[in-house]
Amino acid sequence: MVKVSVIIPVYNAAQYLERCIDSLLKQTLTSCEFIFINDGSTDSSLSILEHYLEKDVRVKLVSQENKGVSAARNAGLKIASGDYIGFVDADDFIEKDYFEKLYSASKGDLDVVVCHYSSVQDGYSITSKHPFQTDIVLDETYIKKEIIPFFISNESINSSCTKLYKRKVIDEFSIQFPIGVALGEDGLFNSNFFSKSKKVCFINYIGYHYVEVLNSATRKFDFTKYFERIIQESKHDYSNLENEFLNTQTIEFLKAEKYITKIISLCHLCHALECNFTKNQVDDAIIRIVKEPVTIKIIDNYYTTIFTQKSNYEKVILFGIKYKLVFLISWVIRYSNYRNKK
Repeated sequence: MVKVSVIIPVYNAAQYLERCIDSLLKQTLTSCEFIFINDGSTDSSLSILEHYLEKDVRVKLVSQENKGVSAARNAGLKIASGDYIGFVDADDFIEKDYFEKLYSASKGDLDVVVCHYSSVQDGYSITSKHPFQTDIVLDETYIKKEIIPFFISNESINSSCTKLYKRKVIDEFSIQFPIGVALGEDGLFNSNFFSKSKKVCFINYIGYHYVEVLNSATRKFDFTKYFERIIQESKHDYSNLENEFLNTQTIEFLKAEKYITKIISLCHLCHALECNFTKNQVDDAIIRIVKEPVTIKIIDNYYTTIFTQKSNYEKVILFGIKYKLVFLISWVIRYSNYRNKK
């Protein structure tokens, strides 16, 4: 009997793939299957996968034309046989007791178990922790009242890779990753899954290591594409998540909170050295942000309420967005960056 099925989408990940696979095969929970979905890789990823396929019977391999990470994960869900489902990205790696810790915490009964994770960026490790009480079972009422709204307004726990899901829930409600969604597909999967869950647990454990190489030439920043994705995400329909604690008006406000948070972050990103923007390009990007109809509508509807929740620093930026003071937004961000470097 397979206790955990692990689904790993692979697209041109040869540089990191062996480290990822080795961390999987070293798992102390041996009753696992590892389902690799080769999503049309054009590098040596497929040959690496075929090598491990011959090496370990727990390795399963599906090859398909490139369809994107959501389609790849859905392909893995179709053939997964484990009691629980886990996800790992091909350029990341996990601790050897990762799935044993999550599976033990589930007690074979909980619908989902969530852990902390670390982000490895250019050799530096940053720990990201979820905001909920750890190591206790949270019931259906708490999920509806606290966790579902958090998924709508915040993306800090969106990753599907830090969770272990009961397959029975996925199968019973036909939960899949959305196709054609450019940003936030993990969040949509999770909000749908949690809305059908009755018992969850957040554990105080760091076992997943997310790797991001910021200076890689393959990670060039495309402002237009990224901003369009934020706009698209702000228009997503969450009406299926409505419950006795969550009505349409509250959902719209939570979406507005997320949008404001993301455009403030985008203003910062435009000033980051990695973007290689000139001063004029930065100013042009921020002008697009403050003049975007979605920005204007959200500011008009929710400015006062959101303003009171922000730090003094964020309040200045939000004030600049409301009154389209591009010079003020740029000045406060550049000054903050200067102070942080001192």
